[in-house]
Amino acid sequence: MKILLSDYLFDGERLLKDKAVVVDNGVVVDIDGFKIIKKAYPEVKIEEFSGGVLFPGFVNTHVHLELGYLKGKTVRSKGFVEWLKSIMGSKLEDEDVIKDSIKNGIDELLKSGVGLVGDISNTLLSVEYLDKYMPQSVVFYENYSLNKKKACSVVEKLKKERLTAKSVRVSVVLHAVYSTHPCLAEFICSLDHTPFTVHLLESRFENQFLRNSGKLFDFLESIGLVSDRFYFDDVWDFLKNTSCLKRNAIFVHCVEATDRDIEKIKELKGTVCLCLRSNDFISSKLPDVYKICASGVNVAFGTDSLASNDNLNFLEELRFAHKAFPLIEAEKIFKWAISGGAKALNTKWGFFKGYSCRPFFIPSSIYSPLIYILEEKGEDPLIINA
Repeated sequence: MKILLSDYLFDGERLLKDKAVVVDNGVVVDIDGFKIIKKAYPEVKIEEFSGGVLFPGFVNTHVHLELGYLKGKTVRSKGFVEWLKSIMGSKLEDEDVIKDSIKNGIDELLKSGVGLVGDISNTLLSVEYLDKYMPQSVVFYENYSLNKKKACSVVEKLKKERLTAKSVRVSVVLHAVYSTHPCLAEFICSLDHTPFTVHLLESRFENQFLRNSGKLFDFLESIGLVSDRFYFDDVWDFLKNTSCLKRNAIFVHCVEATDRDIEKIKELKGTVCLCLRSNDFISSKLPDVYKICASGVNVAFGTDSLASNDNLNFLEELRFAHKAFPLIEAEKIFKWAISGGAKALNTKWGFFKGYSCRPFFIPSSIYSPLIYILEEKGEDPLIINA
């Protein structure tokens, strides 16, 4: 057990001053003014950090750890379809390569202050590593197939699989509306696994695809992946007719989200997960974060994968958001990065009594410490053993 003390403390939602937190094996025992804490826990060791902010650990709500080997192998800024072509031509099934990607990715995330992730996995190889290094994380077991026969075989496989993990949660999900046959989507959503996530409106081609038109549809049909046509008005029509309109779901990217789309997410009490550097990498286009913020919907951050990002440094993700959308308050950006992600993953995380944390400290200025950090003046996170 330790008492952690700093000039500033960010509890996950707000920046606080003159507060101390008592942590025991990654669980918050108490939080209050330092004098009160010191009097209540006279025998507990005090670890003091001066000139900066103490954080409970970031939450990376959307990452593909197993795709780390794709770094440098995909095209940048040429649009979604060209990027998809490059990723499909570079994917491997070598377990040793994938495991190395997972281990290296976790190391990088931990160094940048991440303590909890929502990992997208096609192989489930990340489960054992996250069990060990990031317990309480969620592994989203992603399945897809546009071919009806293959989709049915995936359904049969899922019926037989027994998904087990020590501490992480495993949730079966679909990838996106343009990669999943309706029969497979309907089965996956009937499992009622939570939390639930789906890539949504990452490009303007998604709604076109569902109407059997557009550049994405033409490409997937040309390589033989669209062998059984189906028609829906838009992404919401697809999700509704496959029983995939899940409450509290995580909708990732939302680059092309309109007011109507954001309102739909809000009605479902869902989360918009921003992966801004990934969007910039693929198409140089970003979602309207000001509009998303004004809607009041829950917001979280993800780094996506090294197939569409230069690194998995989570702090760089927040700094990019601050630079791209400077009118959003620094406190809100850090709230999205911690409590927004924790809410999305349905996990009690932060400097709140009884909640879990992985504390770290970032040196900063006395004045406007959060802005100072986001403007890339702060140093790398100092991870604390607590």
